[in-house]
Amino acid sequence: MSMLSALAHVEAMENMTAVCLTAFRHHRLSDRPMVIIPLTMAGEAGAPLAVMAGTTKRDMTLLVVPQPRNRDQRFAFAADLGRVVMDYINSYRQDRRGEGERSQYTNVPQIIVPNQGGINALADLGRMCRFRSTTGAHAVPEVVPEFGMWLTFLVDTAEMTGTSMLLPLTTMLTEHWATGQSTLEDQNLASLMAWISPPRGVSIAQALEEAENPDVCPPAGPSTSPEFDNRDLAPAIKRFDTAHALGDPHRLAMARTELSELIAGQVKPTWRLMWSAISILRSVPEAPQTTRRHDRDCQLFTSHSDYRDAGGLPQRKRDTAVSAARRLSKLERALSDFEAAMAFDDPFVLADRRSGGEAFAGPVVASQPHRTATTAKNTTVPRPWATIRTTDPLRLAAGTKLISPTMQKGHKAVVVSTIPDGDATLVTVEITAGMGRSRTPKPGSVPDPGQHVAYLPDPGWRPNPSFPDSDHTPWTHSATPDRPDTDSAVPENAAAEEWGHDN
Repeated sequence: MSMLSALAHVEAMENMTAVCLTAFRHHRLSDRPMVIIPLTMAGEAGAPLAVMAGTTKRDMTLLVVPQPRNRDQRFAFAADLGRVVMDYINSYRQDRRGEGERSQYTNVPQIIVPNQGGINALADLGRMCRFRSTTGAHAVPEVVPEFGMWLTFLVDTAEMTGTSMLLPLTTMLTEHWATGQSTLEDQNLASLMAWISPPRGVSIAQALEEAENPDVCPPAGPSTSPEFDNRDLAPAIKRFDTAHALGDPHRLAMARTELSELIAGQVKPTWRLMWSAISILRSVPEAPQTTRRHDRDCQLFTSHSDYRDAGGLPQRKRDTAVSAARRLSKLERALSDFEAAMAFDDPFVLADRRSGGEAFAGPVVASQPHRTATTAKNTTVPRPWATIRTTDPLRLAAGTKLISPTMQKGHKAVVVSTIPDGDATLVTVEITAGMGRSRTPKPGSVPDPGQHVAYLPDPGWRPNPSFPDSDHTPWTHSATPDRPDTDSAVPENAAAEEWGHDN
């Protein structure tokens, strides 16, 4: 946590109100997002209990697994949810622009879950579904593996900073607001919304007290509260099991209805809270570079869609050493680009970076607009210098490439030197781009004395790292003849899951 972020949290605690951390919303909000609230059974890893899903506040679908340990019921639930989600995803697989390799879909789906735990629950569900066979003794409906592969794709893209196809709502809220509670407490959607938008006529302290009461504000999932499990859920599931064993249709229908009503009572408060939070987020202006990140989402969505149309295999259970390194490189690059874009777009974020020495700003005290340099090809090019006096703590070394949100588009520079000047620092930069094509820089492309400018590191373009082929990795990072390939795309005994209540 940076100094300004820490101060914002202290201010929120002292004033008992949320404090804005950014001037913009840096994630796109779709005009028609799908909200999904997954619930899982406590003590049963990857056993779904229920899901509420929908694209509007008044149009929701509640799906319940009466006995989460029953394999058939779990996959019937996955098929029902898969049809709902795939209809939504397929609605975005209609309009394309461009031709050939440049062709891509014009928009992408967006799924919003309450918190990071919701993404983990969808990851478990995708893993459970994507390897299933649609033929044989344990066949599942065709939509199940397709749904699992799309879920896994969305979960994988959610790890890439800046993407907006699968988002936890608490992350979007904490990116814009600081509260007076811990980071762990910020994962509680009810308490987070109590800081940001408490109910009318209710103080934040009272709203927080109600948010921590599971009877008033049930958890947003994926786990339900232990009190609810012991007091209500376990007896209801037991009554369903009894009715199922007796084969009494009337008692079975009553038990199903009871379970649905119980779980609906747990999910609906979160459902209403999520749509209220989405409405609040819409009131925050969207950052300028969000459009560029949306275009990257369209490319990812198009690529996976074409792969699925071509009959591509399910994602591996585990990455190989090379694919894991390649994936890590992409994630690091996405994080670097997103942080730079946030600081470029947002003066609040830029101030935060300045407080940590990762950016600087100040008045120009000297300028050499007509300076030139000779390149390796013996060509004379303009290379003006400008000296900025900044009181910011500075940790940028000479040679650091820079971009500036206060200069014209395309402006780039590089740090030449940093010289202490009392309590300040004199930073000399060389302008390298954004000056036009003539031998003299175009007006406004070089900072003038007295002008206030800001600079931050340029993530820039960099080539993709070169990785060895899988055949050339060390034996410690690959399968050998005496060790079976644990990275196979198809798990062992994929169809042999005779556990739970299969009767």
